[in-house]
Amino acid sequence: LHRVNWALLAMKKKVAANKTQTCIENSIKVYVIFHFQQKSNVDVEPKMSLTERMKILKEKEEQWKNKGKGAANDSSQFTVAGRMAKRGKITEVIHQVCVCFSEISSRTDVKVEGDKRLDKLESFLDKLHNKGKIPTSTIEVTAETEKEVMTLDDQETFGNFFKSASHSTLQDSVVVTEEDLSQIQADTPKLTSAVEEHKRAVRPARRNQGSRNPLRALAARNDIRQVYTEQRLNIATVETKRIQVERMAKHSNLADVALAGLASKENFRKVSLRSVKSTDVVTNNSALPFSKLMLIRIKGRRHVQVRLVEPTACSLNSGDCFLLITPKHCFMWTGEFANVIEKAKASEMASFVQAKRDLGCKAPQVTVLEEGINTESKWAKEFWSLLGGKSKYRGAGEPEEDELYESGVQDSNGVYRLQGDKLVPHEDAWASIPSVSLLDSKEVLVFDFGSEVYVWHGKDVPLSDRKVAVKLGKQLFSGSYDYSNCRVNPLDASCTNKDVPQKGEGRPSWAMFGRLSEHNETSLFREKFLDWAERKKEEAAQAEEIKPFDAKTLLDNEPEPVKTVLEGVDVQRGYGLVRTEDGRQAELSTVAVDAWHIKEHSEEELPQESLGQLHEGDAYIIRWKYSITTLVGKRQKPGELSAGAPGRERTACFFWQGRHSSISEKGTSALMTVELGSHRGSQVLVSQGKEPPCFLQLFQGGLIIHKGSREDCGWRLFCARGETEVEALLVEVACQHSSLRSRVSLVLLNAAKGKLYLWHGCKAHANARQVAKRTAVNDGHMSVSVKVEEVEEGAEPSEFMKGLGQQDTKAYDCMLQDPGKYNYTPRLFRLSASSGVFEGEEQLYPARVTEGVMAMPFLQENLYNTQQPALFLLDNRMEVYLWQGWQPEDTQCTGSAKMRWDNERKCAMETVLQYCKEKSPRRPPLAYLILAGCEPLTFTNIFPYWEKDSTISSKMESSKNKVILVKEALSKLSKQQYSIEELTRKPPPEGVDPQRLEDYLCDQDFKTLLEMSRVEFSALPNWKQKNLKKSKGLF
Repeated sequence: LHRVNWALLAMKKKVAANKTQTCIENSIKVYVIFHFQQKSNVDVEPKMSLTERMKILKEKEEQWKNKGKGAANDSSQFTVAGRMAKRGKITEVIHQVCVCFSEISSRTDVKVEGDKRLDKLESFLDKLHNKGKIPTSTIEVTAETEKEVMTLDDQETFGNFFKSASHSTLQDSVVVTEEDLSQIQADTPKLTSAVEEHKRAVRPARRNQGSRNPLRALAARNDIRQVYTEQRLNIATVETKRIQVERMAKHSNLADVALAGLASKENFRKVSLRSVKSTDVVTNNSALPFSKLMLIRIKGRRHVQVRLVEPTACSLNSGDCFLLITPKHCFMWTGEFANVIEKAKASEMASFVQAKRDLGCKAPQVTVLEEGINTESKWAKEFWSLLGGKSKYRGAGEPEEDELYESGVQDSNGVYRLQGDKLVPHEDAWASIPSVSLLDSKEVLVFDFGSEVYVWHGKDVPLSDRKVAVKLGKQLFSGSYDYSNCRVNPLDASCTNKDVPQKGEGRPSWAMFGRLSEHNETSLFREKFLDWAERKKEEAAQAEEIKPFDAKTLLDNEPEPVKTVLEGVDVQRGYGLVRTEDGRQAELSTVAVDAWHIKEHSEEELPQESLGQLHEGDAYIIRWKYSITTLVGKRQKPGELSAGAPGRERTACFFWQGRHSSISEKGTSALMTVELGSHRGSQVLVSQGKEPPCFLQLFQGGLIIHKGSREDCGWRLFCARGETEVEALLVEVACQHSSLRSRVSLVLLNAAKGKLYLWHGCKAHANARQVAKRTAVNDGHMSVSVKVEEVEEGAEPSEFMKGLGQQDTKAYDCMLQDPGKYNYTPRLFRLSASSGVFEGEEQLYPARVTEGVMAMPFLQENLYNTQQPALFLLDNRMEVYLWQGWQPEDTQCTGSAKMRWDNERKCAMETVLQYCKEKSPRRPPLAYLILAGCEPLTFTNIFPYWEKDSTISSKMESSKNKVILVKEALSKLSKQQYSIEELTRKPPPEGVDPQRLEDYLCDQDFKTLLEMSRVEFSALPNWKQKNLKKSKGLF
């Protein structure tokens, strides 16, 4: 029977309107008889006429429409059409026509100003390329000069070249007189031989008598040029710069332009910063893709259209949503009959503009104005004043107007692509909603949306093409337009403003022309595309799917040797044998070391006796002069090489910044380093705790980092660090029992009393003891002579204990009763998914040694100075710790950010557990979760010092000094089911997605709370699901 009903409906649509009712019934009878002949085993019901069948279908349709609670259904109660029907609102219908397009080429009669910012960028890049990069790689003529050929008839040529005859020789020679010549008879016979006759016959005829002197013959010729052009080539310059670039880029992976910028030297003291208002937008784009006053219309139903309209009250209407954006304000105006999709799009865009400071808006909040509710409030006065005063505006249009507007406004969309020096229409994207597939990194496109014209270029487009596109785009913007063939005029979308013609010359003053680059698009531009939001959702979904990192890769990671490159040479540890730029072996030696103490606005050179006395609250500049001598010749003795001539003196400037130094001191040290390095020396930033070995060896084991005041007062405690004697240093720590560590050696000093105790922890390594002793007895950094007394842990004298203050045996992790040997170096890994993939990176000690034991290679700053929240894996051989940084407050962290953080935590916990299994499959070490601010002594004593930060408060105050296993925390975070009470409590449990709280209920609790099954709940529209969850406290 159901098949017959569907057949009736289908046949009704296919039969022409002029057919009679009898023909329709006969056709239906034929279909029914044919169908039931095939299904003869089925019982046939009594036949019904088409009229009766149509009557039944109409009754069913009316019953479906009237179904539900109340007299009105969804179509008449909630839709725009239903609400307008109650008010009797009727407006005109938009007509449909077509559009045409043409090419845009450069015109000489129209003067269009180019982009000044692009011109400045081009000149800057030219200077940069000419300064740090070879301008051309071909051999070219650099200079041409004309030079004259040496004349041949001057005294210098003939007089000096030919030997002159002496006067005596001329006197001795025979003198021929006229009488001698007269004796020659006229009939003297001539030579008549055949050879002589042949010579006379073949001898060429000459106008002038020939000369036997070849130089005179050349001088007599007129066809030879007397000047020539001398050309000078750039062979030497090209080759020199090529060698310099190769030497600079040999140990760098940066681009040539970046290397040229780094090689340039600027004096920043001569730079004056301009004052900018807080609401001004500072950018390198002179063609900004936004203006100071913009009224944006949001209209549509399927794909909402976001268009710029004239910023006046006449542009408003009751059926759409509008955004009014200024540098200080962000208003969202909602019409009375605006549909749900328009409201959602307007709210989303307004929140994005305000949060991201897009379109030049720096408003502190979004002001929402709803027509008929608060459009007369005090907040609305500023809105109406910006629009030029309140006036009458258009009401809502027909319910079908939104869909007609969507299809009609796209007819005016124009997309051009740059080909040579003209804009060619993009036929595939013309008169349609553009797609993100049009955007190519190597292409320039011009988008014409009527009131908005954008020039978009990819990141790989040459600067010359960008300038041409901007000029042609401005020519298009200021040229004539014709929208008479379009269904909707984009310059007058309301079709009520008669001052805006459908065709004319030049866009209105409120229209906008902007230049956009790849990855720097505004929200107003992105909303024009069909699938931009879908692409962003796909990227976000892919970014959320992170997997744990391979723990075996972390374990098998072998750290590389220490490497410090200065002027293209790896100086390694700052002494001994190194390799030069060309790979030859050389010896590095220190020539001199100078130091300056940087004050607020000046500097003070330190005397040699104070060299190595640094304070953590100051900044210093240490200048290192060294030389690299190439080793040549044969071996003189086993292990020795003869050295060649001493190499040139080189310079490296280290600007050392203490962890408590001020920002102004850091900036002053950087500027002074540039000035000191004006002689083309290297500049290296050194932060406290990250000193490279080439820096530590400058002080030959005499480096002391003081804490607090420069004046010595009472007992002071220092922790000895370093693996070699020349790289050893002392770091001052708090003088109390909690600063003791069983794996290191410490120095307790009282300069006034001349007392120095060298305290060795019970688990201190033999090499660490020797280095600490060498540093303690170094008289170079002691202002007075002191007596050194070595003390072992557990056998401290009373004066030593008194110097540390009140005794507390539980102040530090004492290992006297621990049988372990502790002959290993801890390892630290940072776990993060900031790149979109969950990865682990090992944190290495800058002064590490390949073979040796470093008891405490890391500092507290390695954890706390990282961008939070952060995750670190600390391998201490006997146990493994997962340190979890502090989370932002709820006011600064959104729900999606919390979900990403929970996913990272899960991956980190799974990685740590896998790390323990890979490390020891039979007896894996225990893994503990450590929260920031609640670190136990067993964790803090792995670091040379630890300072409590009162500003960091953990969410779980009850977990203070409580050990949490990673396995237990992971099971709690991965829990999939919760009770109703747990999910309705604020805040929700950890690891729970706040947008899908209903998924964590069991089937019984789901039906009890929401009064329906999961299938019925899934069938509801999204807005009904949200309202239901809000009413039940699950949102």
